[in-house]
Amino acid sequence: MKNILIFSGTTEGRMCSEMLESKKISHTVSVATEYGEMVMKKSSLVTVLQGRLNKNEMLDVLCERNIQIVIDATHPYAVKVTETIRECVDELIKKNVDIVYLRLERNIDKEEGTISFDDNEKCADALKEISGNILLTTGSKELAVYCKCEELRNRLYVRVLPGMESLDICKKQGLLPKQIIALQGPFSTELNLAFIKQYDIECMVSKAGGRAGGFIEKKEACQKAGIPLYVVQKKDTVGEKIKNENRSIEKSNQENDIDIYDFAGICKKLEELTAIKLYNDNGAYLNIILAGTGMGSRNGMTVEVLEAVKNADIIIGASRMIEPYKAKLEKKSAYMPDEITEWLIEKSRQYSVYGKLNVVILFSGDSGFYSGCSNVRKRIKKALEAGRLCGEVRTYPGISSLQAMASACGMNWQSMKIYSIHGRKESQYWKEELHDTIRHNEKTFVLVAGVEDIRTIGSLLLGEDDRYLVYTGYQISYPEEEIRCLTPLECTVIEKKGLYAVIVVNKYIENKIITPGIGDDEFIRGKVPMTKEEIREISICKLGLNNNSIVYDIGSGTGSIAVEIAELSSNIKVYAIEKKIPAIELEYQNREKFGLNNIEIVEGEAPDALTELEIPTHAFIGGSGSNLLEILDVLYKKNDKMRVVINVVSIETLAKLQMIPADFSVRDFEIVQVQTSRYRELGSYHLPKAENPVVICSFEFGGNED
Repeated sequence: MKNILIFSGTTEGRMCSEMLESKKISHTVSVATEYGEMVMKKSSLVTVLQGRLNKNEMLDVLCERNIQIVIDATHPYAVKVTETIRECVDELIKKNVDIVYLRLERNIDKEEGTISFDDNEKCADALKEISGNILLTTGSKELAVYCKCEELRNRLYVRVLPGMESLDICKKQGLLPKQIIALQGPFSTELNLAFIKQYDIECMVSKAGGRAGGFIEKKEACQKAGIPLYVVQKKDTVGEKIKNENRSIEKSNQENDIDIYDFAGICKKLEELTAIKLYNDNGAYLNIILAGTGMGSRNGMTVEVLEAVKNADIIIGASRMIEPYKAKLEKKSAYMPDEITEWLIEKSRQYSVYGKLNVVILFSGDSGFYSGCSNVRKRIKKALEAGRLCGEVRTYPGISSLQAMASACGMNWQSMKIYSIHGRKESQYWKEELHDTIRHNEKTFVLVAGVEDIRTIGSLLLGEDDRYLVYTGYQISYPEEEIRCLTPLECTVIEKKGLYAVIVVNKYIENKIITPGIGDDEFIRGKVPMTKEEIREISICKLGLNNNSIVYDIGSGTGSIAVEIAELSSNIKVYAIEKKIPAIELEYQNREKFGLNNIEIVEGEAPDALTELEIPTHAFIGGSGSNLLEILDVLYKKNDKMRVVINVVSIETLAKLQMIPADFSVRDFEIVQVQTSRYRELGSYHLPKAENPVVICSFEFGGNED
């Protein structure tokens, strides 16, 4: 086990110590102040040395404790301390002592929207030129610079660490108790904002900092309060100085370049040097939030989602959605479920030393309204269940385009019919389906892809300006938002491109018949036999369909049964299976005539044609040739609890019905013979003309029951 010494003065230094302690690695930590010792985790594995050390004292500690790995986690601005540590390590290396120096330094980013200064003196001079109270968050060591001028000192409120050393410095600089805020950070945006309001702050001063320094939260608080943030963007940070000087040392006549590591990099280097596994094989624990961002404007996001984004270590989403936000660790432009999940798996391993990470995945609108959220959630849940990810996943809702559009138009939306054009255009019947939806509903909300879809809606409703009003919402929630009420004709000439939502109001609703009942003469028939109207209605009723049924129409003929079933609900899926070419041609014609895209025509003979189809919930057998029992065998294997209705005309097929209860587990087995007669006019009389009798057999497979 190598002896490790951490010179700590930052949050990262404390995190490094806690990580080593969690892996049962004993080590020493050197802190300058009593407060620095106070915040360290108490453990038998951690030896804390408190007090400032000169060069000789440092050398004594390194030698007495036989230190082999030095981690310099002092503050980026503590240049002299780092120089002393480097000098001590250099001297020992020259004496052939086995010792390694590692520099742990947080990333410091220059932030837009702030006023930067090269040093504290220049910042203090600038503060003299403005009025109002100032919140100084640069620490106690630089207080003397800001307290030289009495007028400036009287306007200061200083936030320092709650240690005796910091408080003594404040007292020596002549600050009153009411001007001192002694608390340990970092602080949330809300707490920073509370300080600004409580002390009537007109300007905040901060050092540049990274993830652990709370700089992002300071900046956000200043933006919300509408006050400037002065940033001491010191040029000679330790990392930059080392890089600029390109310092090197000799060891065995080899040059050893100095590298600057972030927290994750230090952990990886320690893993190499100690041969001790620091990274968890399962990666970091991910607290994953799938969040709906609303219509796009930050003001339209829920407080819950905003808070999640502020605390996010990792942010994922489409480029335009994640662009305004800053993650504490990393952002990723992605929206495909597999890409997101695989990237998270990689990052959870990379950042496993952090222990726990907050991940926010952003989706437009509401996470539960025509959103990719559900697919991403399923993929992540699958990875969690397989052990490829460790953590939990939650979903936060947002304001949907439906809610925003209805509100903008002053309408209630609970009774609106919703229709999405997205994904429908692959069907040649989507326009007829949309027109049918609008025609039979008072209000229809339409999710459109752009201005072209609005022109299409106008074309569908053209000539009915007295019946329809089309409300269009352009760039909802953005400054250029525009709500218009248009006629169908006006919709056809709209040109402005952008994001749209549409509500169509129908003044004269056509009540849609929701029971089967299409007349025989409405079908394109040719010379192909067709199940008569009354038999169709009885047979469909015997099927006992529901709104999400998947139906096989076997021996579909002209497709009359398939059409009647598909007309009941657009959510029902019908497979029309037919082997005869003339009949198949009629099926295509009837499907097009009635505008039904939920019928799929399957060319082939049952049971072979059924093999590759999705699992059915119901089956209607109108024509089986001589394969009835073979067809039932395939159906039973696909779904042993499905419901089946069979129409029989010939006595040979009727004889096979008696074999069904003997060969299969069935429930509610029923055979009904139906014969209808139609009265036709003959002279001055109306006489009945009998149709052929039809036997209707219905039952449910009984599953595993004997």
